[in-house]
Amino acid sequence: MRSIQAKKGMNINDMYPVVLVILMVGLVLGVGLYVLATFHDAVAISYTGSQAGFNTSTGTTTITDATLAEFTITALPVLVNGTSNAAFTNFTYTTAGVFTWGQDIRTAGGLDLFNITYVYDYDATDSPEESLTTTITGLATFADWIAIIVVVIAAAIVLGVVLSSFGKKRNMI
Repeated sequence: MRSIQAKKGMNINDMYPVVLVILMVGLVLGVGLYVLATFHDAVAISYTGSQAGFNTSTGTTTITDATLAEFTITALPVLVNGTSNAAFTNFTYTTAGVFTWGQDIRTAGGLDLFNITYVYDYDATDSPEESLTTTITGLATFADWIAIIVVVIAAAIVLGVVLSSFGKKRNMI
């Protein structure tokens, strides 16, 4: 005898293919985002920037180029005293362009102005870097939805199991 009732909802047997599909989508997204980010760094054009005449006595400084889209310092910056041309190395920085000065630089910064030179990348308008960043952002935004999709599928499976357990009386031919 076969049932004439239509199958309603999802059941436990549907979980295995769903989990595999979600796993594959996650892997493809993860690997794809990694490859795109690596390719972005490979095609990025490096620029040399400098900022002159700033006072280091404040303790930290954000360079003006840091406002550029996807700005990243890619090489060790060179800090030189604007008066004596002496180089200083007692500082830390983030790739986003925020510098924290050591005590010797802060002390000298009250008297002298400093010049800094750095190498950086950024996403120029209508450049390959900008289009790759847009693609990476779009894929990362899609990846945010995977958790919601998993919850909806799990709820569908649970509801399918609950509904099928109440429908034990079947019409048979």
